[in-house]
Amino acid sequence: MPLHETEAFILRTYTLKEADKICVFLARDAGKLRGVAHGARRLKSKYGASLEPFTEVSITYFQKETRELVSISNCEIIRSQFEAVTNSEMLAALHHLAKLVIEFLPDQEPNERVYRLIAASMEALRQVPPDNPAVLVRYFEVWLLKLAGFFPEMQHCAGCGQQLEREASAWLTAEGRPRCAACSNRLGDEWRAEVRRIIQDILHQPPTSFVAVPRQARALDQIKTVTRRLIERALERGVDSYEFLDRLKPEQVV
Repeated sequence: MPLHETEAFILRTYTLKEADKICVFLARDAGKLRGVAHGARRLKSKYGASLEPFTEVSITYFQKETRELVSISNCEIIRSQFEAVTNSEMLAALHHLAKLVIEFLPDQEPNERVYRLIAASMEALRQVPPDNPAVLVRYFEVWLLKLAGFFPEMQHCAGCGQQLEREASAWLTAEGRPRCAACSNRLGDEWRAEVRRIIQDILHQPPTSFVAVPRQARALDQIKTVTRRLIERALERGVDSYEFLDRLKPEQVV
């Protein structure tokens, strides 16, 4: 039974029997894994707060080739998000991001780029308005789609191939591909120049820089319409955490 020790982000936990938990985590050198944390539900558990969503930990586990679940023997906190998660909106946002990582990443395939995306996003979490984490959620969605190969190139018209003018609108097809006014007949979701600029900021700025600048709520909602469509198209099913986020979303000033 090989012993492994690695850095990891906790994604989600489930109740198992009376005293145990199943933990889904993203190990830096082993990818997404599921393991049993024995005694994690006990009042004086040795795991403490180390199994909270997106806590970065040093985790030790045993793995048998014949078993789907690994056995977690130790988990020590490297960096916790506890102080940044102050309300239900932020907690729901983290649940949504964790769900996307779980859905997109296959089991036991290391993905250093997604690991670094999570680390950078959690660093930016402390700068996000606690009651409206949409700015970080949109950043994460765009980059997760891009790293998975599902985010379309936004610089050229998907119809004629011409470069889209910087200050012009683009109209998106049902697949999320941009078209110029002539090719689209102005049909589809319109992305105005300010929305396209936000997308370029996402793709060229670290999350700490991106969330530091105020963003229009209407523009973020337009990006959400497209990222949700692309995500559900890639997964071939709906993502229920969007409805939960919508119910918690505060009234916005545009």
